[in-house]
Amino acid sequence: MKKAFEFLRKLLKAAKDNEITALATKLTYHLIFALFPFLIFLISLVGFFNIEPTYLMEEISALLPYETANMVNEVINSVVDTRNPGALTIGLIIALYTVANGFRSIMRGINRVYGQEDRRHIVKRWALCVLLVVILAFAIISSLLAIIYRDLIYNLIAANFSTNAFVENIFGALGVAVTIAILLFAIILIYRFSSSVKHRLLSLLPGAVLTIAVWGLSAWGFNIYISNFSNHSMIYGPITSIILTMLWLNVVSITILFGAQLNAQLKAGG
Repeated sequence: MKKAFEFLRKLLKAAKDNEITALATKLTYHLIFALFPFLIFLISLVGFFNIEPTYLMEEISALLPYETANMVNEVINSVVDTRNPGALTIGLIIALYTVANGFRSIMRGINRVYGQEDRRHIVKRWALCVLLVVILAFAIISSLLAIIYRDLIYNLIAANFSTNAFVENIFGALGVAVTIAILLFAIILIYRFSSSVKHRLLSLLPGAVLTIAVWGLSAWGFNIYISNFSNHSMIYGPITSIILTMLWLNVVSITILFGAQLNAQLKAGG
């Protein structure tokens, strides 16, 4: 127990020394600009897999606070309703550049946490940023496909065999487990390619687990707070969704960098 407290003390001190909250604020700024272009990029990719955008809306909504999910759904509906091939192609290029720029911020933050300078060529860094955008996008799409095929398999079994609530719950849990596993692997790859120093993938797992856990808990916590204690809508009116989205993105930014700090501390031996 004493060792655990000592490790936590060193971790918090390292996080303070590396100014993680200040770095997270800068990262949040870039993520705000990258969020909706990334959604446009996702919608464009989803079309190639013949997946209905409604699936995308449902699954993304499950990962976000209510207010953020509502705003995201409005953007997705708007893009889908006014889909124009030419405009979408231009939008896709702009989206890719904007989101890649957001990942450059993640790269800078993670290298700062590890106390290293990124000496990779600028072209290589930009190429890695684009790769990370694609990795995250395909992780989300893979999660959607896993859920779609889970439902298809369950419906096929239910049509030919007798099933009960237990079997349905097993399939539900399996879908959640596959989604978490895919997102975990995506976060691990983001940590791996963001750092200018090579790391074993397994060594990046603790930070990735922390990131995914806080991501889910923060969305759940925000929803409870908004439903029971918050009166933001009375104070801020129409911009409530924007403010809460910024707050949530700041929590996500801190978590990404703190997860990297955890990995760095474990690598240093505590």
